[in-house]
Amino acid sequence: MSSLLAAAWMLASSLWIKKKVMCSLLSQRDWRGDEIVLDIGCGRGLLAIEAARRVPLGRVYGVDIWQADDLSGNNPEAIRVNAAAAGVSDRVFVETEDARHLPYSDQTFDVVASMTAIHNIADAEGRRQAIAEAWRVVRPGGQILIFDIRHAKSYLQDLRTFGAIDTQHFGPIILWGPVGWRFSATKPVELSSQ
Repeated sequence: MSSLLAAAWMLASSLWIKKKVMCSLLSQRDWRGDEIVLDIGCGRGLLAIEAARRVPLGRVYGVDIWQADDLSGNNPEAIRVNAAAAGVSDRVFVETEDARHLPYSDQTFDVVASMTAIHNIADAEGRRQAIAEAWRVVRPGGQILIFDIRHAKSYLQDLRTFGAIDTQHFGPIILWGPVGWRFSATKPVELSSQ
């Protein structure tokens, strides 16, 4: 019985910690309420749904590749059900897409966010592609908000190379066991040709 209680405690505290980290990540922006947001690696929709609560006049697009070995239970239907339960299904849209090859036009989103997802891309070049894609689809003046448990410093270095301004790096943040890093970066308005 004690192992069952321990498992329940770990699950509850894990969800609590994820929510705290997600709120901390999203609080790096002064929300207007009409933003168009992309959540890379949206899973069951924790970040996408909270972003949708902050943009009552906006839209949130969640993309994921839905690999069964990633985290069990992640699938497009799960996020749709969760968005409906949260009362935000009218502004949460889910697509099966690879972060390395996003189908969106340049400068589509006001905010591109990701939480504990990009590190799942096995190779450094693939992770760099995902960061480059986030940079490509964020509008000038828009923000990229990322929390991840590995490789965050290389993401930030890539964004600075691309021309990001107002980069902020926070961490390490201690989770249930792993350590994570949170950062934000802004695409300058004068780089509108990229």
